[in-house]
Amino acid sequence: MRNSTMKSWLLSVLLILCSVTLVQSQRTTVEKNQQQLQKLMSKVGVDVPEIGARANQPQTYRELKIRWADATKSATELKPANSEEQTQLPGISIVEDKKRSGTLPRHRSLELSSLHILVAAVDATNKLRWWSIIPDPRVVRAETKTSTGELRAENYYVANVAFLVAFPDDPEIAQLRLYHPVWNGTDFDLKPLTVVPTR
Repeated sequence: MRNSTMKSWLLSVLLILCSVTLVQSQRTTVEKNQQQLQKLMSKVGVDVPEIGARANQPQTYRELKIRWADATKSATELKPANSEEQTQLPGISIVEDKKRSGTLPRHRSLELSSLHILVAAVDATNKLRWWSIIPDPRVVRAETKTSTGELRAENYYVANVAFLVAFPDDPEIAQLRLYHPVWNGTDFDLKPLTVVPTR
């Protein structure tokens, strides 16, 4: 009987220690992500408030269907994704604006890549209200055979695309700013793509 009591007590202590370690690890990750986001957004003039200040989310969200179009290019024209000129798209329009019930999941980590777009929802004073990372809708992947018969994959940009962006139905959000993450050799920088007014 004493052995089983001792085992139960040790198991309880072990569970408590594991729980405390897990919570501490999650806090450290959240703080690290917060610092990374603050550093990244400060370079483009966006202030990132503390997490607690923007934790409450409305019970509805908006879903915008956005069309990016370059009238000077064919809808089927492709450019290599590593082409600098292609990161700026001239024309933008909102095709549809729907209000939906529910809340949006928050990203737990800031995992950037050149094949994604960072969407920053900001208020009129350039404070970040919400953010998300979405796949770059302009990117298409093509595989071609080399002269040796091997398949080679390459990413291309399409000139004209339509895509969805969802964000909390927060009346403070004045615009969505879309950024293309660009690797500078040691870290990512954000290259502004476009601004979508939400009011």
